Amino acid sequence: MATWLLLLALAAYATAFSNPLACSGTCTDTHDPSLIRRSSDGTYYRFATGGGIDIYSSPSLTGPWTLQGEVLPNGSGIDSPGSDDAWAPDVHYIDSTYYLYYAVSTFGTQESAIGVATSATMAPGTWTDHGSTGVESVTGDDYNAIDPNLIVVDGTNYFTFGSFWADIFQTTLASDALAWSGGAPHNLELNATAPQPSEGSYVYQYGAYFYLFFSSGSCCGYDTDRPAPGDEYKIMVCRSEEVTGGYVCPYQLPDQFYAQTGGTLVLGSHGVVYGPGGQGVYDDPTYGPVLYYHYVDTTIGYADADKLLGINQIDFSSGWPVV
Repeated sequence: MATWLLLLALAAYATAFSNPLACSGTCTDTHDPSLIRRSSDGTYYRFATGGGIDIYSSPSLTGPWTLQGEVLPNGSGIDSPGSDDAWAPDVHYIDSTYYLYYAVSTFGTQESAIGVATSATMAPGTWTDHGSTGVESVTGDDYNAIDPNLIVVDGTNYFTFGSFWADIFQTTLASDALAWSGGAPHNLELNATAPQPSEGSYVYQYGAYFYLFFSSGSCCGYDTDRPAPGDEYKIMVCRSEEVTGGYVCPYQLPDQFYAQTGGTLVLGSHGVVYGPGGQGVYDDPTYGPVLYYHYVDTTIGYADADKLLGINQIDFSSGWPVV
């Protein structure tokens, strides 16, 4: 009986998720998206995992999105396997310059490095690749140096990253935001349930709290591009009064079902939306805080090229993000 009650509670909770805002133009091929609005003219830019990191632009948050070119048309300057297939971009505007962080690695290894490119406009052909930030990992490290995210707090560049192994870590970058400060990374979040499936972290400040969003589960299958139901990506969150931790997550029904994944559920599969993850948060002038992410539509397909851009408004009124 208890199991059935839990399943009913989970089903009711899942139906409470809002569907993504309608997206127009090219909304596919959006694995691990990053979104930002250009300050000079209000044009939106979108970046995602793959190749030299495609650049899409749009006059509005929801489209129509149009392909413009690539950030790294000649690949990354990092001398490592995977340098022609950059992952998980994270873009920010600092002192009149756009900084785009990315990861170079190969699937399932810790031979990884986080790089950075800069541009004054984000237009194709304007990006300068600075190569590795110095945040790197090798086999045997506690962490995997992929999925970068920057947040600037009181002039300090806090840099969060990690995937599986011991999950999510944080260090700092130097004042120029181009290189590792040398500070030892510390663990922000650890899922003690093998295989520690947490990655894609994003730290966002709202009110008195810092919210650590991350993806839990499998982004994609091994023999197919569809993880088994229950194993697929879900977007989780914890929060802290300090950017450096400690991050806590309430475990209340129905969230207790997800307690073993190390966070409180923000968005899971529902309806035709399957495996939402690779997320970030943007404070949009029209919609307010929005959660952006990739997902697959179960009526279309599960390959990377099928991954769609999802955008949901976030309600923080309870102290926890609700979409």
